[in-house]
Amino acid sequence: MSTQAATAAQRLIQITDPHIGGRPDYQLLGLDTGHTLNEVLAAITAEPRAAELMVVTGDVSANGSEDSYRRFLNKMQPVHPPWYWLPGNHDKPQRMDELAPRRRPEVIPVGNWRLLMLDTSVAGHICGGLDERELARLRQLIEDNADHPLMLLMHHQPVPVGSHWIDGHMLRTGREAFIDLVQGADNVRALTWGHVHQQFDSHLGHIGLHATPSTSVQFTPGSGPFSVDSEMPGYRWFELYDDGRYETGVERVQMAEYSVDLASSGY
Repeated sequence: MSTQAATAAQRLIQITDPHIGGRPDYQLLGLDTGHTLNEVLAAITAEPRAAELMVVTGDVSANGSEDSYRRFLNKMQPVHPPWYWLPGNHDKPQRMDELAPRRRPEVIPVGNWRLLMLDTSVAGHICGGLDERELARLRQLIEDNADHPLMLLMHHQPVPVGSHWIDGHMLRTGREAFIDLVQGADNVRALTWGHVHQQFDSHLGHIGLHATPSTSVQFTPGSGPFSVDSEMPGYRWFELYDDGRYETGVERVQMAEYSVDLASSGY
């Protein structure tokens, strides 16, 4: 990651964990997730620097219902940059594909970069996984794109973020093989994910590690048991340079009315 100035870069926006319900009055822990998504999308639209691409990294829906996805798709209609999504533990991947075909490509070109979209969802489980077939596919994609810097996007965190309860629901199956694979690939420059509802930035050798705030409820960084944070919803931006460098940061919305149950013990 670099703060070095450059004259041209491709801008990527990541949003995650909208948890949209099927009804307009749906709330998560007292929060109107449809309203907060609208606020985040409005903030992105108001940016002076237009993005080339947007990716939604899972838990699009609160419950995987068709109505929830249709509500989300309706909210995304005014979004100008091309956008794509991948599933989280609350999603139903087959339903996503039926309602919005071609929104889950394996590889997305962005300038000289290639974004690899991973499905870490495991049906019926909160934690994530990558089976042997998915790992073999990833290994082949890395080899096929050896001449390009790579960013891998997923839902579940592949490393602990320091919140004990949510780290209990991280990437499990295939995690060690995944870490070995990406560390051995010089062209893998960044991993980014959702799921943890908080900002996280670190490194794993030559690889930047990034988690992005939710467009809905935020979880408290460094918490032991489940804990809801008072931080505002947000999104992450990346500036991707063709030589493999990148810059990234998080922006949060400012809302006059933000009602969330901070005393909740779970959801």
